[in-house]
Amino acid sequence: MISLPPDIHLVFEDRPGYLYARVSGPRDNRDISIAYWTLVAEQVRLRKARKLMVVEALGEREGEHEVPFMVDALIEMGLDKIQVAFVVGRIDILAAMEHGEILAIERGANGRVFGNATVAERWLRHGGS
Repeated sequence: MISLPPDIHLVFEDRPGYLYARVSGPRDNRDISIAYWTLVAEQVRLRKARKLMVVEALGEREGEHEVPFMVDALIEMGLDKIQVAFVVGRIDILAAMEHGEILAIERGANGRVFGNATVAERWLRHGGS
């Protein structure tokens, strides 16, 4: 398993009705994404969460956004079995993440991408399945 670098911080909170995770740090790349999502999936299993909000507050991306690869990885981790709200901290990558949302839905996942946590929480609590 790939370890999370020391300058990347991941915190979890049990909130009413869902598990909240926030990842922050100065950069992002494929290894960082795989590492933090692996830890998130582990917490989902341990806490038996049925709904999840992930807020990503990472800096510049190193390398390409490998959207199909990441969607496949998240499904392999079992995150397609729960409702996932993904909050993007950088508006410049929102379109790429929305492309991932479409791919995930086509593969049977129940996830959405959001530009703000308030709307994401509303969807988790009231609008999703």
